[in-house]
Amino acid sequence: MTALRELTQDDLIEYVTAQRWYGSKGREVAAAGVVDQVELPGLTLALVEVVFPEGTHEIYQLISGEKLEGLADPAVARELVHLIRTGKAQRTAGEGTVVFEHVEGFAGLGSELTDARMNDAEQSNSSVVFDDALFLKAFRRLEPGTNPELEMLRFLTDHGFANIPPLGGWYSYAGPPLEATLGILQEFVADAVDGWELALDELASAPDAFLARLRRLGEITGEMHTVLASEGSDPSFCPEEPSLEALGLLNASIDEEIERAFIDLPDDVEAL
Repeated sequence: MTALRELTQDDLIEYVTAQRWYGSKGREVAAAGVVDQVELPGLTLALVEVVFPEGTHEIYQLISGEKLEGLADPAVARELVHLIRTGKAQRTAGEGTVVFEHVEGFAGLGSELTDARMNDAEQSNSSVVFDDALFLKAFRRLEPGTNPELEMLRFLTDHGFANIPPLGGWYSYAGPPLEATLGILQEFVADAVDGWELALDELASAPDAFLARLRRLGEITGEMHTVLASEGSDPSFCPEEPSLEALGLLNASIDEEIERAFIDLPDDVEAL
Protein backbone atom coordinates (compact mmCIF):
# COMPACT_ATOMS: atom_id res chain seq x y z
CA MET A 1 0.00 0.00 0.00
CA THR A 2 1.40 3.39 -0.98
CA ALA A 3 1.28 6.57 1.08
CA LEU A 4 -1.05 8.19 -1.48
CA ARG A 5 -3.93 5.90 -0.52
CA GLU A 6 -3.88 7.14 3.04
CA LEU A 7 -4.58 10.79 2.21
CA THR A 8 -7.89 12.49 2.87
CA GLN A 9 -8.98 15.31 0.56
CA ASP A 10 -7.67 17.89 3.03
CA ASP A 11 -4.36 16.04 3.27
CA LEU A 12 -4.10 15.93 -0.51
CA ILE A 13 -4.77 19.67 -0.83
CA GLU A 14 -2.22 20.44 1.87
CA TYR A 15 0.42 18.24 0.25
CA VAL A 16 0.00 19.39 -3.36
CA THR A 17 -0.25 23.11 -2.58
CA ALA A 18 2.92 22.96 -0.46
CA GLN A 19 5.10 21.56 -3.27
CA ARG A 20 7.55 23.80 -5.10
CA TRP A 21 6.16 22.56 -8.43
CA TYR A 22 2.59 23.60 -7.59
CA GLY A 23 1.72 26.39 -10.00
CA SER A 24 -1.12 28.30 -8.33
CA LYS A 25 0.24 29.29 -4.95
CA GLY A 26 -1.92 31.83 -3.20
CA ARG A 27 -5.18 30.70 -4.85
CA GLU A 28 -7.96 29.23 -2.77
CA VAL A 29 -8.63 25.54 -3.48
CA ALA A 30 -12.19 24.25 -3.32
CA ALA A 31 -11.52 20.53 -3.78
CA ALA A 32 -8.96 17.98 -4.88
CA GLY A 33 -9.01 14.31 -5.75
CA VAL A 34 -7.37 11.51 -7.69
CA VAL A 35 -9.02 11.27 -11.12
CA ASP A 36 -7.02 8.23 -12.27
CA GLN A 37 -4.04 6.15 -11.18
CA VAL A 38 -2.06 3.07 -12.00
CA GLU A 39 -0.27 0.71 -9.63
CA LEU A 40 3.17 -0.30 -10.91
CA PRO A 41 5.95 -2.32 -9.26
CA GLY A 42 6.90 -0.34 -6.15
CA LEU A 43 5.12 2.87 -7.14
CA THR A 44 1.84 4.54 -7.99
CA LEU A 45 1.33 7.10 -10.77
CA ALA A 46 -1.67 9.32 -10.05
CA LEU A 47 -3.39 12.21 -11.77
CA VAL A 48 -4.68 14.65 -9.16
CA GLU A 49 -7.24 17.31 -10.03
CA VAL A 50 -7.16 20.57 -8.08
CA VAL A 51 -10.43 22.52 -8.36
CA PHE A 52 -10.76 26.25 -7.68
CA PRO A 53 -13.91 28.04 -6.42
CA GLU A 54 -14.66 29.61 -9.82
CA GLY A 55 -14.84 26.14 -11.37
CA THR A 56 -11.47 26.03 -13.15
CA HIS A 57 -9.06 23.20 -12.44
CA GLU A 58 -5.48 21.98 -12.85
CA ILE A 59 -4.20 18.41 -13.12
CA TYR A 60 -0.92 17.32 -11.55
CA GLN A 61 1.10 14.13 -11.74
CA LEU A 62 1.97 12.49 -8.42
CA ILE A 63 4.54 9.69 -8.17
CA SER A 64 4.19 7.86 -4.88
CA GLY A 65 6.18 5.01 -3.37
CA GLU A 66 6.55 4.21 0.30
CA LYS A 67 6.83 7.98 0.58
CA LEU A 68 4.59 10.53 -1.10
CA GLU A 69 7.51 11.98 -3.07
CA GLY A 70 8.38 8.77 -4.82
CA LEU A 71 11.14 10.21 -7.01
CA ALA A 72 13.19 10.83 -3.87
CA ASP A 73 13.50 7.02 -3.66
CA PRO A 74 16.17 5.79 -6.14
CA ALA A 75 14.34 2.48 -6.54
CA VAL A 76 11.18 4.27 -7.71
CA ALA A 77 13.14 6.47 -10.13
CA ARG A 78 14.97 3.45 -11.55
CA GLU A 79 11.68 1.61 -12.01
CA LEU A 80 10.38 4.43 -14.20
CA VAL A 81 13.50 4.16 -16.36
CA HIS A 82 13.00 0.40 -16.58
CA LEU A 83 9.38 0.89 -17.67
CA ILE A 84 10.49 3.29 -20.41
CA ARG A 85 13.06 0.71 -21.48
CA THR A 86 10.49 -2.08 -21.75
CA GLY A 87 8.03 0.11 -23.60
CA LYS A 88 4.86 -1.58 -22.33
CA ALA A 89 1.52 0.16 -21.97
CA GLN A 90 -0.17 -0.01 -18.56
CA ARG A 91 -3.92 0.17 -17.98
CA THR A 92 -5.04 2.48 -15.19
CA ALA A 93 -7.69 1.96 -12.52
CA GLY A 94 -10.01 4.18 -14.57
CA GLU A 95 -10.35 4.09 -18.35
CA GLY A 96 -6.90 5.41 -19.14
CA THR A 97 -3.56 4.06 -20.31
CA VAL A 98 0.00 5.03 -19.42
CA VAL A 99 2.28 4.41 -22.40
CA PHE A 100 6.05 4.01 -22.05
CA GLU A 101 8.18 4.54 -25.17
CA HIS A 102 11.91 4.40 -25.89
CA VAL A 103 14.03 5.59 -28.80
CA GLU A 104 15.46 2.69 -30.76
CA GLY A 105 19.19 2.24 -30.19
CA PHE A 106 19.42 4.54 -27.20
CA ALA A 107 22.14 3.25 -24.88
CA GLY A 108 22.18 3.30 -21.10
CA LEU A 109 18.61 2.25 -20.34
CA GLY A 110 18.39 -0.40 -17.68
CA SER A 111 17.94 -1.42 -14.08
CA GLU A 112 21.71 -1.54 -13.55
CA LEU A 113 21.76 2.20 -12.85
CA THR A 114 23.27 2.70 -9.41
CA ASP A 115 23.38 6.36 -8.38
CA ALA A 116 20.16 8.39 -8.57
CA ARG A 117 19.78 11.90 -7.21
CA MET A 118 17.03 14.49 -7.52
CA ASN A 119 17.90 17.73 -9.26
CA ASP A 120 17.13 20.54 -6.83
CA ALA A 121 17.29 23.19 -9.56
CA GLU A 122 13.90 22.18 -10.95
CA GLN A 123 11.01 24.41 -9.88
CA SER A 124 7.91 23.54 -11.89
CA ASN A 125 8.80 19.88 -12.57
CA SER A 126 10.85 17.12 -10.91
CA SER A 127 13.97 15.51 -12.33
CA VAL A 128 16.40 12.76 -11.41
CA VAL A 129 20.00 12.27 -12.61
CA PHE A 130 21.30 8.71 -12.95
CA ASP A 131 25.06 8.05 -12.79
CA ASP A 132 25.71 11.44 -14.44
CA ALA A 133 24.56 9.73 -17.64
CA LEU A 134 20.75 9.87 -17.82
CA PHE A 135 18.21 12.56 -16.96
CA LEU A 136 14.57 11.81 -16.17
CA LYS A 137 12.11 14.70 -16.01
CA ALA A 138 8.58 14.22 -14.68
CA PHE A 139 6.15 16.95 -15.67
CA ARG A 140 4.02 17.93 -12.71
CA ARG A 141 1.31 20.29 -13.96
CA LEU A 142 -0.11 18.52 -16.99
CA GLU A 143 -1.29 20.25 -20.15
CA PRO A 144 -3.35 18.53 -22.87
CA GLY A 145 -1.43 17.24 -25.86
CA THR A 146 2.20 16.44 -26.52
CA ASN A 147 4.53 18.52 -24.36
CA PRO A 148 6.46 20.95 -26.63
CA GLU A 149 9.76 19.87 -25.05
CA LEU A 150 9.15 16.26 -26.08
CA GLU A 151 7.94 17.35 -29.51
CA MET A 152 11.14 19.32 -30.15
CA LEU A 153 13.50 16.69 -28.70
CA ARG A 154 11.87 13.90 -30.66
CA PHE A 155 12.05 15.81 -33.95
CA LEU A 156 15.67 16.92 -33.49
CA THR A 157 16.76 13.46 -32.34
CA ASP A 158 15.01 11.77 -35.27
CA HIS A 159 16.72 14.16 -37.67
CA GLY A 160 20.21 13.66 -36.25
CA PHE A 161 20.80 17.10 -34.73
CA ALA A 162 23.89 16.56 -32.60
CA ASN A 163 23.86 19.65 -30.36
CA ILE A 164 21.22 18.48 -27.89
CA PRO A 165 21.25 15.75 -25.23
CA PRO A 166 19.63 12.92 -27.24
CA LEU A 167 16.14 11.81 -26.32
CA GLY A 168 16.02 8.34 -24.80
CA GLY A 169 12.30 7.87 -24.24
CA TRP A 170 9.16 9.20 -22.65
CA TYR A 171 5.92 8.21 -20.96
CA SER A 172 2.45 9.64 -21.45
CA TYR A 173 -1.16 9.30 -20.37
CA ALA A 174 -4.31 8.91 -22.46
CA GLY A 175 -7.74 8.78 -20.83
CA PRO A 176 -10.98 10.67 -20.17
CA PRO A 177 -9.38 13.55 -18.17
CA LEU A 178 -6.85 14.40 -20.92
CA GLU A 179 -4.01 13.15 -23.10
CA ALA A 180 -0.67 14.46 -21.87
CA THR A 181 3.06 13.84 -21.71
CA LEU A 182 4.07 12.69 -18.22
CA GLY A 183 7.86 12.63 -18.51
CA ILE A 184 10.93 12.38 -20.73
CA LEU A 185 14.27 10.57 -20.48
CA GLN A 186 17.39 11.89 -22.17
CA GLU A 187 21.15 11.87 -21.98
CA PHE A 188 22.64 13.96 -19.16
CA VAL A 189 25.42 16.45 -19.88
CA ALA A 190 27.54 16.18 -16.75
CA ASP A 191 29.80 19.20 -17.31
CA ALA A 192 27.09 21.62 -18.48
CA VAL A 193 26.96 25.11 -16.94
CA ASP A 194 24.19 27.68 -16.79
CA GLY A 195 24.35 29.88 -19.88
CA TRP A 196 23.54 33.13 -18.08
CA GLU A 197 26.17 32.53 -15.40
CA LEU A 198 28.71 31.66 -18.10
CA ALA A 199 27.88 34.87 -19.96
CA LEU A 200 28.34 37.04 -16.87
CA ASP A 201 31.64 35.35 -15.94
CA GLU A 202 33.18 35.61 -19.41
CA LEU A 203 31.96 39.15 -20.03
CA ALA A 204 33.92 40.15 -16.93
CA SER A 205 37.02 37.96 -17.42
CA ALA A 206 37.33 37.20 -21.15
CA PRO A 207 34.97 39.30 -23.31
CA ASP A 208 36.75 38.37 -26.58
CA ALA A 209 36.32 34.69 -25.86
CA PHE A 210 32.67 35.29 -25.08
CA LEU A 211 32.13 37.03 -28.42
CA ALA A 212 33.60 33.99 -30.18
CA ARG A 213 31.28 31.78 -28.16
CA LEU A 214 28.30 33.92 -29.19
CA ARG A 215 29.28 33.56 -32.82
CA ARG A 216 29.35 29.78 -32.47
CA LEU A 217 26.00 29.86 -30.65
CA GLY A 218 24.52 31.75 -33.58
CA GLU A 219 25.83 29.17 -36.03
CA ILE A 220 24.38 26.26 -34.04
CA THR A 221 21.06 28.05 -33.62
CA GLY A 222 20.90 28.58 -37.37
CA GLU A 223 21.66 24.90 -37.96
CA MET A 224 18.90 23.91 -35.52
CA HIS A 225 16.32 26.07 -37.30
CA THR A 226 17.41 24.61 -40.63
CA VAL A 227 16.72 21.13 -39.27
CA LEU A 228 13.39 22.20 -37.79
CA ALA A 229 12.34 23.58 -41.19
CA SER A 230 13.52 20.53 -43.13
CA GLU A 231 10.30 18.47 -42.90
CA GLY A 232 7.67 19.99 -45.14
CA SER A 233 5.15 17.23 -44.49
CA ASP A 234 5.01 17.69 -40.71
CA PRO A 235 2.36 20.32 -39.88
CA SER A 236 4.01 21.03 -36.52
CA PHE A 237 7.33 22.02 -38.12
CA CYS A 238 6.79 22.86 -41.80
CA PRO A 239 7.81 26.45 -42.68
CA GLU A 240 5.12 29.11 -42.83
CA GLU A 241 5.23 32.46 -44.58
CA PRO A 242 4.96 35.09 -41.80
CA SER A 243 2.71 38.08 -42.30
CA LEU A 244 4.04 41.64 -42.05
CA GLU A 245 2.00 42.05 -38.85
CA ALA A 246 3.59 38.95 -37.32
CA LEU A 247 7.09 40.14 -38.24
CA GLY A 248 6.40 43.54 -36.70
CA LEU A 249 5.23 41.95 -33.44
CA LEU A 250 8.27 39.66 -33.42
CA ASN A 251 10.68 42.57 -33.91
CA ALA A 252 8.99 44.55 -31.16
CA SER A 253 9.18 41.60 -28.77
CA ILE A 254 12.88 41.03 -29.50
CA ASP A 255 13.66 44.73 -28.98
CA GLU A 256 11.82 44.64 -25.66
CA GLU A 257 13.69 41.53 -24.51
CA ILE A 258 17.07 43.02 -25.46
CA GLU A 259 16.27 46.25 -23.61
CA ARG A 260 15.15 44.31 -20.54
CA ALA A 261 18.33 42.20 -20.59
CA PHE A 262 20.58 45.26 -20.59
CA ILE A 263 18.56 46.90 -17.81
CA ASP A 264 19.08 43.79 -15.66
CA LEU A 265 22.85 43.59 -16.24
CA PRO A 266 25.02 44.13 -13.12
CA ASP A 267 26.73 47.52 -12.92
CA ASP A 268 30.23 46.05 -13.32
CA VAL A 269 29.23 44.38 -16.61
CA GLU A 270 27.64 47.56 -17.99
CA ALA A 271 30.90 49.41 -17.34
CA LEU A 272 32.92 47.15 -19.67
